[in-house]
Amino acid sequence: MADAVTPTTSSSSDAAIAKMEAAFDAAIEKSAKITEITTEKKTELDATKQRPQN
Repeated sequence: MADAVTPTTSSSSDAAIAKMEAAFDAAIEKSAKITEITTEKKTELDATKQRPQN
């Protein structure tokens, strides 16, 4: 009987998991945007540091 999961516990667990998934999805999205921005900035910086090849 100790292993039985009540519907209330199951639904609250599902809700907690869904909340965590949403938080992770938001964090992944923000991380991707930061990576995109920093990559652009690094590319611009590298372009300004290039020496003309003669």
